[in-house]
Amino acid sequence: MKTVKLGLDVFLEKFVDRYKNLRIGLITNATGINSELKRNVDLFMEKGLKLVRLFGPEHGIFTAAADGAKVQDSIEPKYGIVVHSLYGERLRPTEEMLSGIDALVYDIQDVGLRFYTYIYTMAYCMEECGKHKIKFVVLDRPNPLSKKIEGPTIEKEFESFVGGYELALRYGLTIGELAHYLNEEFDMNAELEVIKMENYDPESYFDETGLLWNTPSPNLPSLEHTILYAGFCLLEGVNVSVGRGTTHPFKFIGAPWIDSAKLYEELRKFNHEGVAFRERFFVPFAFKLSNQVCRGLEFFVTDKRKIKPLHLAVDLISCLKRLHPESFRWDSYVHDETERYYFDLLVGSDFYRKAIDEGATSKDFDRIWNKESFKFSQRIEKHRLY
Repeated sequence: MKTVKLGLDVFLEKFVDRYKNLRIGLITNATGINSELKRNVDLFMEKGLKLVRLFGPEHGIFTAAADGAKVQDSIEPKYGIVVHSLYGERLRPTEEMLSGIDALVYDIQDVGLRFYTYIYTMAYCMEECGKHKIKFVVLDRPNPLSKKIEGPTIEKEFESFVGGYELALRYGLTIGELAHYLNEEFDMNAELEVIKMENYDPESYFDETGLLWNTPSPNLPSLEHTILYAGFCLLEGVNVSVGRGTTHPFKFIGAPWIDSAKLYEELRKFNHEGVAFRERFFVPFAFKLSNQVCRGLEFFVTDKRKIKPLHLAVDLISCLKRLHPESFRWDSYVHDETERYYFDLLVGSDFYRKAIDEGATSKDFDRIWNKESFKFSQRIEKHRLY
């Protein structure tokens, strides 16, 4: 298979003349690179494009800030361009920030999961561009997890900055396809142009694109970590460490109160395919349970097409709840003033938490998830570009 040509490369090769006389704003971060690892900001300047403003999502324009940390406005050091943070005092651009911009370009590597905040930065920017009649351009990139759809859609009352727009948990779209879906299904009225990739097979995972791994955020250093994150992010809603603050976030799951031997034996009974695991002790140097010895498990993806990360995560939570009822706890979302359970916001409903409390496992949810993911797949079919 030929190496995928990114939307950024296609844009610079075929579309520059169309945008040469426009004042451009760019929403990006450290993932905004071409197939030769050159930064989009540098490439825009080399091509003589009028780049007048930059906007950064969670983790900032250099993808250096910690998870959930507020990022301040700044100045891009090489060219002196103003950088507006869209993950600080505000989550969407103001009219003043957009003034003097003719086209707002989005170029960020996504992971294809509903709780990943970059997609809401894009959605909010599209909404504002629709209001202010500013063209919105998406430079498309691969979905690292392929076009596969998994998990429930979200209930209206559980929408937040980690879940919205009636998306399936694993929604199976590229960022350009997602932009089409958002713009048309939610009447954003943006003048949208998606610069498609070339040589892209939507069935492929990132390691099959011919591209070097492009770390989307600090705690997803490989495709394996990202596949596990597709399920284990849900464990951020309970009082365990998911390995943040270690060298293997989302591969390590543990807490001081866990009996790792019993957990290992209980989880083995589910016979999950595509994954192997072992007992593991670890000490996070930051984030939840920092500087505490955590006992738990380390996970390895053995078959990316067979593993079901969401099922694995729910069964792991079910085991923890059953083995340690006195120590296990559901946590609230620290960034949510209503103090709703974080698990509910991540999974999109309180039904699953309540069912797990009553002893449910992933098998009890299969029928619901299959029905909702199938319904979502039908809804998005017309928005597919590949």
